[in-house]
Amino acid sequence: MVARRLVLAAAALALAAPSRAGAEYPDWEELAAVPVIEVLTRDPDGALRETSVWFVLVEGVPHLRTSGSRWLENLRRDPQLGLRIEGREYEARAEAVPGDAIVEQVDRATREKYGWQERAIHLFRLRTPDILRLSPRDGG
Repeated sequence: MVARRLVLAAAALALAAPSRAGAEYPDWEELAAVPVIEVLTRDPDGALRETSVWFVLVEGVPHLRTSGSRWLENLRRDPQLGLRIEGREYEARAEAVPGDAIVEQVDRATREKYGWQERAIHLFRLRTPDILRLSPRDGG
């Protein structure tokens, strides 16, 4: 009886757990039109930080843009991150991409994808943003 309850409890937990894709990496071309994804990082105290962000593809590679955010600081400590896209979770790695050229490419792609929303946000930009390129997680 106890064993059966344990099996039922384990099955219920498995069904209730969020979908995890493990080593699977998103097919970004299929997801290019998705407007918002969630970036999952860990704060210094270990707490999960879930941040909704825009993303764009530059030459088929996903890029994120931010300025002085907590999740950026988390990624500077540990570039491994989770992504939640349309209810599915993936693992990835973020790498900072320096230079004005990538900022211009990401800005252009963001204007094309988000239109007036991007133009409105751009008016309030106080500094050059940080650009992050996503790739499959190492050894994941």
